[in-house]
Amino acid sequence: MSYDRQIDQLCEHRVVEEALFVDYDRQTIRPLRPIASTTSILVRMDGDFMVPSFGVYAPARVVSGRQEPFTIKAGMNDLILLQVGDDPVQSLRIAAGVGFTALRLSELLNLQAKGVLFEAHGLRLSMRTVLEGRGATAVFQPGSTMAATLGLGINRVWRGRVLAPGWTLVANPNTLSDRQTRWIVFDDKVKSASNFVEITYTTVQQECRRCGGLGVEDDWRYTGTGDVVEVRDEALLLQEVMKLMYTIQGSNPFNPWYGTGLINMIGSKVSMGDIIRNSIISDVQQAFTRWQSIKRQQELSVGQYVSDREYPFRLLSIDVQQSQQDPTIFFIFMTVQNRSGYPVDMQRGIRIPQPTALLSSTAAQGVLRQSLSNFVLTG
Repeated sequence: MSYDRQIDQLCEHRVVEEALFVDYDRQTIRPLRPIASTTSILVRMDGDFMVPSFGVYAPARVVSGRQEPFTIKAGMNDLILLQVGDDPVQSLRIAAGVGFTALRLSELLNLQAKGVLFEAHGLRLSMRTVLEGRGATAVFQPGSTMAATLGLGINRVWRGRVLAPGWTLVANPNTLSDRQTRWIVFDDKVKSASNFVEITYTTVQQECRRCGGLGVEDDWRYTGTGDVVEVRDEALLLQEVMKLMYTIQGSNPFNPWYGTGLINMIGSKVSMGDIIRNSIISDVQQAFTRWQSIKRQQELSVGQYVSDREYPFRLLSIDVQQSQQDPTIFFIFMTVQNRSGYPVDMQRGIRIPQPTALLSSTAAQGVLRQSLSNFVLTG
């Protein structure tokens, strides 16, 4: 069974990791394109960590200055007096023993402590507050006899940090309403004007640089596992016929027979609609016959397996209609039957004097919009 890389992808209009410096006020980020969806925004600070809209905060954290094993003697170094924030002072006491590891001490202290979490940091004991940000504080009060054994400072305030402030979207009133520019404004100033962010977001179709506003990307993509997205069977048949229709005949020097003359019609004057219509039908029929012959050679001469669902067995119908709203637009309706008897419908639109939206079913700049039942001119 043959296959091809899938092209003609619907564009997501997604801008990925656009690198920008903060503005002179150290709060404002100005994206290069309008942001279409608030939920699509991802902000990465300095290429290091993601920043959600509520910000990134760190708890108050302290690591002991001495390593395990620790020896605890009753009445001598078995007490910790700890105050977390404005809460009352907590008395944490460990039963006497020899050879305590950091992990064992953390387990015993966590059974008594509130508002903090003790952990083993390698061979050392660490502690962090449950709360985060500048409001999170922890102090070992005088009388903490275990502090010297562990290597913890007394009367020193450990305070949480703001790694990145939260942010909101602010609309720029001096832009068009259909593609309004929105800025990312941090709730507080960042540390330095040299801070940069990488933002990922979805923009509006008219401003998308991936598809140029057409709404369709003619490029292959990869799955999450790194495999190329493929098309087979009817999808392959549809893609092969579309590639054949919109390739200029003679543009491939090794296969001058491949393609049609539809592209060459762009720019010609529409003087007689019937002549244009008959020319398109004849061109498509001849190109389809040539392609059918190649698929037959692929199967018989080359010996490559061609499934019944991808083989272009018959061109059941082809019709070209001139738009009632704009005489320069022609709609092509094709039905191709594969060898398994399944009909594959193809519908596309061509605007003769302007090459604005030839390859896609959805065109930009207010040109053409296609549905399965009818065609509507917008703009």
